[in-house]
Amino acid sequence: MKKSLLLTASMAAAVLVQPALIPSAQADIVTTHQYVQEQQSVLNRAVLTEQLQRQEVRDLLVQYGVDPDEALLRVAALSDEEVMELTASIHELPAGAGISISTTVILVGIIIWLVFFR
Repeated sequence: MKKSLLLTASMAAAVLVQPALIPSAQADIVTTHQYVQEQQSVLNRAVLTEQLQRQEVRDLLVQYGVDPDEALLRVAALSDEEVMELTASIHELPAGAGISISTTVILVGIIIWLVFFR
């Protein structure tokens, strides 16, 4: 009798404690706009990082006294909104042969601003 009472009590305790041990899943609705904005931010951050890894950009940063590795760290530390602001002007530049020079000049200016005024 004691064994069956002990078994019943331990089973009841296990049933009552089990929900506390299992983490509950939480879900939230993600709108298309939020998803696209998140993906665009990832893409824009990759564009900035790619541009900063180009040799002519690195040379210009060194020429202006900015450590290129520090500039990469600063870009990585930017918020999504700041990344969107920085890359907005890059995507509005006219297409053509001069775009790499324009992009380089804009990026160098932005990075110098980030390093010295932030």
